[in-house]
Amino acid sequence: MMTETKHKLLMVDDDPEDILLVKTAIRRAEVPLEVISLYDGDALFEYLNETITEGVLPTEIPPLIVFLDLNMPRLDGRKCLQRLKENPNWVDLPILVFSTSDAPDDIRRCYELNANSYISKPDDPKALDTILSSVYQYWFGDRSQA
Repeated sequence: MMTETKHKLLMVDDDPEDILLVKTAIRRAEVPLEVISLYDGDALFEYLNETITEGVLPTEIPPLIVFLDLNMPRLDGRKCLQRLKENPNWVDLPILVFSTSDAPDDIRRCYELNANSYISKPDDPKALDTILSSVYQYWFGDRSQA
């Protein structure tokens, strides 16, 4: 059984099935992450404006990472990434692009916009389990034993 955690995964994706797949994989892989589902870029910025504001110390913010889909209506992932990295309150927020696209131009552009990682959504559920375990260990794992 998973333990309680304050670590959060902001899943910004307009596809409810993809969000459900990630939530299911987190349970299956017993990764202690709380998933906060946000269905577009506007919802992401609304959440961040309420959570991470000027003058708030980084130690007062729950540890979180963002899985950001590229292809969403209204405010797409590329525009979100650009806005995130331009705002001094959010510039250090880990942004992992999580997209069905494996086009080299998309990957290159995301890294140019300072994405921390680019992950192509896998077709295999077990691969997703492994990805989520690795992401958790990298961003939140106990580094004292490394």
